[in-house]
Amino acid sequence: MSKQSWEIGSVVKVGFLRLRVLAKVATPGNRLPDQYALTNDAGKFYRFIPHNGLERCDSLQHAMAW
Repeated sequence: MSKQSWEIGSVVKVGFLRLRVLAKVATPGNRLPDQYALTNDAGKFYRFIPHNGLERCDSLQHAMAW
């Protein structure tokens, strides 16, 4: 399996979803990996934390909050 590019603007696969990376959010102090704000072609927003899961969000601001 090849590695994915998690740069802003890249399209990544998370499970069966193909999502575009909107932002990488540094999360110092919460002992989790940095999180990513993502969107799909339908305009829905997601927050992804590696090894901790994917969460659907109501807005980009919610996807970027930690």
